[in-house]
Amino acid sequence: MGHLTADPAGRWTLRSGQRPFAILVRIITVYHFSDIAVEAGTLAGKQLLANFRRHQAEVGGDEIQSVGSRTLSKEITSSNDHEADKIIIDLITDRCPDHNLMTEETGHIDNGSPYTWIVDPLDGSSNFLNHNPFFAVSICLAYENEPITGVIVAPYIEEIVVARRGHGCTVNGRPVRVSDTTELDRTYIVGCPGGDPDNQRFATMEFALHKQNKDFRKIGSAAIEAYMVAAGRVDAFTTLNISPWDVAAGALATEEAGGRVSDFDGNPWNLDKTDMLVSNGHVHDQVLEVIQGAGITNFVRES
Repeated sequence: MGHLTADPAGRWTLRSGQRPFAILVRIITVYHFSDIAVEAGTLAGKQLLANFRRHQAEVGGDEIQSVGSRTLSKEITSSNDHEADKIIIDLITDRCPDHNLMTEETGHIDNGSPYTWIVDPLDGSSNFLNHNPFFAVSICLAYENEPITGVIVAPYIEEIVVARRGHGCTVNGRPVRVSDTTELDRTYIVGCPGGDPDNQRFATMEFALHKQNKDFRKIGSAAIEAYMVAAGRVDAFTTLNISPWDVAAGALATEEAGGRVSDFDGNPWNLDKTDMLVSNGHVHDQVLEVIQGAGITNFVRES
């Protein structure tokens, strides 16, 4: 029957050249993994909803009511993050015990597999703790460092985003496409300062873009902001010094919805890069020109 192999994009082939069977295997495999991600994200989302808007949460062992009046880092992590993280890890390790995992809370679990699950169990932690409903679970599976399926579950707003390499993107089962906006002055952009040590680059970028586009907004969850581009609700999303678990699923969703994802030099984005522009593709070069004109260069993370 031939030997089955997969390339970095998850494209399956048989050495004997039996292409129809190879395509079938590839489809079954990608859908199987996306179903696992949906199940894990949904379970974690239910746990988050059970704790959402409770009177108290725990951050670093201290009970708090909200983050609105506290001096806390934007990298805040609470007990809710860890609870959701455990739910996801337990399910994935049960279903795919040989796969690697890289989560925001646990770090890298290397099992020597070409498959790596990239997980943010609670994207938008500050929103969550401040009783803002824009938070999400983000799960992406990469094969040899290239995303092949991505799932974002936004439990409070009841949306599940599923993207599969070569098979499009859906929101609650409905196929979505990016917007058709072509003029910069009609463009709605969302942005996130990401992991920058301060907000100076973000403020410079926002000021430059806001002078030329329709509006610039900040939602507080990179995963949601990215899939808003995929769903055609905004025209572009830009972020700085971002970690892969925040945006991997959203980047794939936008590409599969017909959009474009790059760094600030216009080169294709990958999991090793930190600054990114996600757009409908039509306004991509115009937005890049403004970013570059403002002197914003790609962030180089220290190893």
